[in-house]
Amino acid sequence: MKPFVITLALSLAAWCSIQAQISEKTVKMSQGANNALVLEIPNADARLVADVWKNYMKDFYDAKPKWDRKAREWICDDAEITAIGRGNTIDIYANVEEKGNSALAYVWFDLGGAYLSSREHPERFAEAEKAMMRFALEVAQEKTRQELEAEKDAMKKLEREMARLKSLNERYHKEIERAEEAIRKAKEDIVENDKLQEQMLQQIAEQENVIIEVQKRLNEL
Repeated sequence: MKPFVITLALSLAAWCSIQAQISEKTVKMSQGANNALVLEIPNADARLVADVWKNYMKDFYDAKPKWDRKAREWICDDAEITAIGRGNTIDIYANVEEKGNSALAYVWFDLGGAYLSSREHPERFAEAEKAMMRFALEVAQEKTRQELEAEKDAMKKLEREMARLKSLNERYHKEIERAEEAIRKAKEDIVENDKLQEQMLQQIAEQENVIIEVQKRLNEL
């Protein structure tokens, strides 16, 4: 089983490196226009990406993003990510939107007076890129899990339909058996009826003879 898990992980990692793309640009957010890492994930919807982001920050960094309804952003106050904060806590803002068939995740890392950028913080930026790619991997895994569940549900529907067809097949066979039994009984009844008709014809012929004899006696009187 382990080789399969390793292969799956490698496949997902390859998927992320090939399809998920990270760029850097200044984007307007609640704190103004600041430098952000932009992760583009093809064939993913914004709701899925947002749900994974919330769980990702909690599971990997013990940070709990809070949704700011007014700003429409996820905010992590005083997150502790050593490779990026370098001993200091940082504030992380995130937003997700859909663009065609892709989801765009915008993430701003507030280092405290400055927002993370490749120009001013090259080493920290590289670590942030790694974190974003891990996040992309989490999205790929969750998307695949959901697809797997959907396929399992489809399989269950097929199995239920197969069970229904089997039940119908059994019922049809029973109906055929009952029909064949009815036909066999009807054939036996036909044979018996033919015998009774022969007997009745004989009785009718005998009765006709009796009538003839009685008529003959009447005529002789």
